[in-house]
Amino acid sequence: MIQEFPNGRLWMSDEPLQALAAETSWSQEPVNSVLALVAIVLLIVFIRDYFILWTPITRCLVRPKANVEMEHSVQLARTRNRASIIMALSMLLICDRFHLISSSMPISAGVLAGYVVLRRILSELIPHKRLSQEIRTAVRRTLYTFTIVLAAVMLVTVGLWALLRWDEGAMVWVFLAEAGAVLLLSMVREGEILGATYHPLVSFLYLCALEILPAAGLIAAAVLVD
Repeated sequence: MIQEFPNGRLWMSDEPLQALAAETSWSQEPVNSVLALVAIVLLIVFIRDYFILWTPITRCLVRPKANVEMEHSVQLARTRNRASIIMALSMLLICDRFHLISSSMPISAGVLAGYVVLRRILSELIPHKRLSQEIRTAVRRTLYTFTIVLAAVMLVTVGLWALLRWDEGAMVWVFLAEAGAVLLLSMVREGEILGATYHPLVSFLYLCALEILPAAGLIAAAVLVD
């Protein structure tokens, strides 16, 4: 069978067919499209929050005391909490698109929600007689600040991937490396905050219960549901 092509050339994509099919099928899911639209709208509506948070979050990255100071302003803390929730939605969409946790969005959402709930339960169960309410709140909410950082880094990575079209398998490892690095930095800042009150060994044990156990549960859940 003879076929004719315009200008005598056959144009072919240099991307794997499976990657194109996966992207097309994900974007064509109504739920994914709606949630992506909601995430974009929320980011646009509350874009001013991120300009307000830029300087405080930058300080939190380099100074542990800045995480405590952020809790001094109720308005700033509320803005941070709201921005964290919005960014968490964007992070959930990225996790679902690249199957970082599971190929099912409800399962991915459940695993992430379970991590947050377990972390909160442990923070209430751990003895903290020598910790002031302000320090406890700062340690617990440091995760909110670094959730914004991680989601922002992941969004930039997705933008680069859209332009350069890296291999999706490599993208998974890039996201995992970013998540590990941000979580490690968050734990370092929390340890420094606790170090002002506790002995280093006690601070380490506190972090093991507050961060490492929930993180281990998150990894185990991701492996089991995969």
